[in-house]
Amino acid sequence: MATYNNLKPVEESKHIEDFRQMLRTNAEHFGDKTQYNYKENGELVSVSYNEFYENVRSFSAALVKTGLAGKTVAVTGDTHPAWMVAFYSVVIMGGIIVPLDHELDPAQAAEFMKISKCSAVVYTSAMQPNIEKMLPKVDFLEKFISVGPKFASDKCTSFEEMIAIGRAAIDEGDTSFEDAEVDLDKVAAILFTSGTTGSSKGVMLSQGNFVASANAACETTQYDTNDVFVSVLPIHHTYELTTGQIAACNCGVTVCICEGVRYATRCFKEYQPTGLILVPLYLETIHKKIWSEIRRKGMEKKVRAGMAISDKMLMVGIDNREKLFGEITAVFGGRLKSVIVGGAPIDPEIVHDFYSFGIAVYQGYGITECSPLVSVNRPGKIKFKTIGQSVPGCEVRIAPMADSENGEGEILVRGANVMKGYYENEEATRAAFTDDGWFRTGDIGKMDKKGYITITGRLKNVIIASNGKNVFPEELEERLNRLTTVRECVVIGRDGENGETVITAIIVPDYDVLGEGTSDTAANLILKEAIAQINRTLPAYKHINRFEIRHEDFEKTLTKKIKRFLVK
Repeated sequence: MATYNNLKPVEESKHIEDFRQMLRTNAEHFGDKTQYNYKENGELVSVSYNEFYENVRSFSAALVKTGLAGKTVAVTGDTHPAWMVAFYSVVIMGGIIVPLDHELDPAQAAEFMKISKCSAVVYTSAMQPNIEKMLPKVDFLEKFISVGPKFASDKCTSFEEMIAIGRAAIDEGDTSFEDAEVDLDKVAAILFTSGTTGSSKGVMLSQGNFVASANAACETTQYDTNDVFVSVLPIHHTYELTTGQIAACNCGVTVCICEGVRYATRCFKEYQPTGLILVPLYLETIHKKIWSEIRRKGMEKKVRAGMAISDKMLMVGIDNREKLFGEITAVFGGRLKSVIVGGAPIDPEIVHDFYSFGIAVYQGYGITECSPLVSVNRPGKIKFKTIGQSVPGCEVRIAPMADSENGEGEILVRGANVMKGYYENEEATRAAFTDDGWFRTGDIGKMDKKGYITITGRLKNVIIASNGKNVFPEELEERLNRLTTVRECVVIGRDGENGETVITAIIVPDYDVLGEGTSDTAANLILKEAIAQINRTLPAYKHINRFEIRHEDFEKTLTKKIKRFLVK
């Protein structure tokens, strides 16, 4: 086990009782400190903790005035403080919020609003064209609330007008925000999953679910008012919503909103974050680019030697990483100290490399149905190749699989973070829980005596080899993705002759490494030799028997997971 003893211990964080209490105490504790930085028409806009709290109070009062309090409201669009204002206000006033992926097809978004019985939608300006396209399909909506320009309709109002309505009501003595009843167990949100299987279900989460997960995030990290985050991940996803927004702001962090993934490097340099919340693909891509540049300069041996010496010096309390590797970590703005990674397993070599450079990577694990935090590696308690230990208030156990190796089985979860169920889908809800009330994650893993969890694969992805043994494609994909010549890949089981299973890798080569103009024949020869080397390290039943070259990137979810169901 690798323990980073040079990091300070986890500090006690403010405990969240409910959203209203959290926002009030945030304003009391952090006042005029900047809560959000974002760009509006190219200009930097800042929102303080006080301003944000007052906006939630005003929007909440406006929900009462417009007859929307207690109703179901969708929110969609790019990350914006107003998105979070709507989220908190709807829930605090007893309604249900429906966060929608802003990249959804308009017809699909309209269908989700209809299914969940929405009365209104709050949307950012980027969504205006999509909203106009779906108008004929959402005539059931009472109100359209635009964070930006409005379209001509009596049903459409602006976010600013809602704030003005609420402020006027408060000035006249409205106390609906303060008087609203808190019910932590009531359904507060419906989140439609858009994962890798192609099926969507409405996950019902309570305010208590969010609170439990956010408190766990605060207790297992070390962020405070000195920290700055850059928000890169889509805000409708529970990973970003719970950890990057609710928990981060409960710690007094300043959240700087990135206008899009393609602007991430620019945002890192401009905002100079001290912490980031990412999915593995972002970090893997940056890691590959770093090493590609090091190799281009002919510096790999020198950098590797420096990392080895630095690691040994750290063991005796001497930290020269900023001096040795500052030029490398400048890609993140120069101040980054830690990254929390979740959403999928990450290669432990990447975790170790970034630690050697001076950036601690804390791998965690979550799932939307657990709002989403289940486990995470803590400061001073990192164990490579694991997703850490279960977070406070959450229990994890392993249900052994037949013919499994090393005690592998399905990861089961129980705790205050676990969902209420799937919206209007009792059959799926029953199937998601064991008879004694544990949630079935569908992920396969194992747990050691100290509670550290290792994910092996996804239950639905398991390939049954010809000898009946389980082969987890994620293990093979991890090995393939270490190759500099591989941009991305998917491993599947194909039917072969005589009914045997043929383990097949579908590979998108990295032509930046192979060289522009490299023929498929040349790429095949290079990949064939690399795969042969991988196979020599594996038992025969896990061998990659066949591979195919693909020239287009795989289609992905917004959190950069490959949609495996589309890979044939």
